[in-house]
Amino acid sequence: MERNTEEIVGYQLGLVAHLLHNKHNRSLAARGLTRSQVKVLSLLRRYGTQSQSELQKRLYIQPSTMNGILDSLTKNGLVKKQESGKDRRQKMISLTGEGEKLEEAVWQEALTTDEDLTAFLSEEEQEEFLAVLQVMKERLQKELEE
Repeated sequence: MERNTEEIVGYQLGLVAHLLHNKHNRSLAARGLTRSQVKVLSLLRRYGTQSQSELQKRLYIQPSTMNGILDSLTKNGLVKKQESGKDRRQKMISLTGEGEKLEEAVWQEALTTDEDLTAFLSEEEQEEFLAVLQVMKERLQKELEE
C-alpha cells in the first residue's frame, strides 16, 4: 500500500499552518518583531494593562522568557512598565501609543492574509470550514487534557 501524505488531513493542516507561520514571521521580521512579541502586544490590546505575571500565564512561558520579551518591547518604545499601586514588586505592563499603532497594523495585515487565504471560498463555506476547525481544536484540547 502506497503512503500518500497528500490525503492525510492532519498533515495538510500542519503544512498550511507551517507556511502561514513562515509568511507571518517574514512580515514581522520586516517590522523588527517576533511572534512572541506580537502575542504580548495583542494581549495588551485585548485585555488592557496587565501584570507581568498575568501575561506570562496567558502565554504559558517562563519568567526569564517573559523578561526578555518585555525588555525588547520596552527598549523599542512599544510597552511601558510601571509599579503596581498594590504591590511595588509587581510590574504592570501597558501599550504605548506606538505599540497600539504597530499592533493595529499587524492585526490588519493578519486579516488581509486571512482574506487572501480563503478568497476562493464562499462566505458560507468559510463559516463551515471555520466550524470544522474549531471542532477539531476542541477535540484535540479535550484529548490532551485527559
